[in-house]
Amino acid sequence: MIEIFFKDIKSQKLQKIDEVKNGAWINIENATVDDLNFVKKITNLNYSDIEDVLDIHELPRIERKKEAVILFVRDAQFFNGDKDISTTPLTIIITRKNVITVSISKLEAIKSLIVNGFDFSTTQRSKFIINILLNISKNFTKSVKNINNNIEHQKDKLERITNLDILKLIENEEVLSDYISVLDPMKIVFEAIETGKYIPIYSYDEDLIEDMIISIRQSVGICSTNLKSIKSLRESYQIIFTNNLNRTIKLLTSITVFLTIPTMIGSFFGMNVLIPFENNPLLFLYIIIISFVISGSFFIFFINKKY
Repeated sequence: MIEIFFKDIKSQKLQKIDEVKNGAWINIENATVDDLNFVKKITNLNYSDIEDVLDIHELPRIERKKEAVILFVRDAQFFNGDKDISTTPLTIIITRKNVITVSISKLEAIKSLIVNGFDFSTTQRSKFIINILLNISKNFTKSVKNINNNIEHQKDKLERITNLDILKLIENEEVLSDYISVLDPMKIVFEAIETGKYIPIYSYDEDLIEDMIISIRQSVGICSTNLKSIKSLRESYQIIFTNNLNRTIKLLTSITVFLTIPTMIGSFFGMNVLIPFENNPLLFLYIIIISFVISGSFFIFFINKKY
């Protein structure tokens, strides 16, 4: 889906227009091959320059092609409900005339700009790009903090863990690992933008760039800290499971001993041979008493040994 927006300095709201003009923002969601051909037509880029836009696993990077700068980044969210992919690619193409954003799904970073609007014009390409990247870095920070809250919650219920808690922990670990693999190259991309070699940076944009880089660095740091916490939690889970297993084995062993003693005594007196006191009418009662005494002795012994 191709949408074209325009906003000048005097306008209060973002306007949706029908045709591409200088200073317009072209936003393409759920991009297809036909959409890439449209981008190729308005930018004069080769198809090989932009074919990676449709790659769901494309890693962040920045490159210059002819007179355009192509920026590959990723936003923090699930792709089409598939929890195996926790980030979604976004391609930003900056030309002398326009800014083009291309994604294979709908992104929160783009949606917030369209819905909430912004106080600058689409002709201010540098400020526009920086605000998109700032939104992306904030999304990562928000997502990482949510995962951190989940981990802290699991720490509080350490002694009451369930299989669902373990699955959530594994899922969070996979997401954090995916985030780090994305955030590290994105940090390099952001620092490359800060140099001003790819897009012009003005003095009034320096604070935004600083916030953008600080946010992405914080996300990397929190991800690393959370991964260490998850590793510690997994080790704690393993210790708890081992301890519970040992308790269960001890309990079953004790029950086996208690049941084995009367069984053995009953077996001896149940043999089809002559046995002492076989004509005593109280023999059955004696057998029961002896069994309970011996079993009780073992029970006291196990308690004293804290078994």
